Order: sequence, then structure tokens, then C-alpha cells
Amino acid sequence: DFRNKAYSVERSQEMYVYTRSFQDSVGFVLDKLVNSSDFTRQINQNDISVTEEWAGKYTSSVNSVLYFFQIPYVLSDPAANKTLLGETVIDGKPYWAIKITFSEEQGGEDYDDQYIYWIRKDQYSVDYFAYNYTVDGGGVRFREAINQRRVDNLLVQDYINYEVKIGTPLEKIPELFEQGKLKELSRIINENISVSQL
Repeated sequence: DFRNKAYSVERSQEMYVYTRSFQDSVGFVLDKLVNSSDFTRQINQNDISVTEEWAGKYTSSVNSVLYFFQIPYVLSDPAANKTLLGETVIDGKPYWAIKITFSEEQGGEDYDDQYIYWIRKDQYSVDYFAYNYTVDGGGVRFREAINQRRVDNLLVQDYINYEVKIGTPLEKIPELFEQGKLKELSRIINENISVSQL
């Protein structure tokens, strides 16, 4: 669950299916997204027609929540291009810095977003990442992993989400973080998590 909505992920070698469900004033809403492109919505188990514009907004919203939830596993997706930038130290701990870009063909509508992940060398954990994006006017964010735990051997993390000045180079953000110059924007808290093998 995330912000009073229930999400699910089903993955196989052939496809993946994301869902989001919640109760609102019109009834029980179920959004379904197949392979990040085929969006459908039901209200009280009835199919609802959605305009292309709103389908795009709902797709982006569902994709965003579930993409970040699946870090670091989604980094193995074929569209993710990885470049080792080198080593660095954050808060006295050693990290590898890995840049991620996306191929246009399989990278979705946000393929031009860029990420840097800082992976702790002695634990192989993704403790921090930063990204820039262009949708909705663009922006830069930095996330610090908190409440790291395993649910049926699946690594699950929550995050503190920091706002960063647009135009800030991603590789410079950890220094600003250590100096206390980043403003906390929100907290990403995932609850009621269960894992099952299909």
C-alpha cells in the first residue's frame, strides 16, 4: 500500500502487469497497466472509457510508484544502460556511483530521464539515488533509503525524498546532502507488503 492505495506487480519473462486499486466517491477503482503501455480502468468491476490524455497521466502515476518500489531489481531491465562513474564516500561509507540512462526503444515515455545510483560497496545496497526528469516542467530529486528490510527475501525500502535545484549536476548532490543543503519534500512509505511466487 502507498498513500491509501493498494498496488500489485506481476512479472514473468513475457510480460508484467501493474495494478492500483482504491475506494473513492464513485466506487471501487481498479487501474491495470500491462507492459507500461496498455492501460485500462474499472469502477465497481465495470470497464470505463478513459481519454488518451488521462490514460497517459494514470499510466505515468502507476509506473512511477511501482518503478521506484522495485529498485534495485528494475536496473536489470533491457532498456537500462549502466555506466560505472567511479567510487565515492557518502557519510563516511564507500559507494560505487552508477549512471543509468534508458534506450528510447524500450525506455517508455520517460526514456530521457537520467539517474545516478550510489551502491554501498560492502553491502551492495542502494542507499541513495538521484534523478532528473522532464515531465510536468521537469525537476531534480534525491532519495535516501530508510527502513531497509526483507520481505520473503525481497529487499524493500522506504525513502526520504529531497528537492534539488533544477540544473544541479546529479553527481554533485551527495555533497549538498552531507552539507544539509537539501530540503525534504516528502516521505515514500510502502506498507502491507506481501510476496508470492506465481
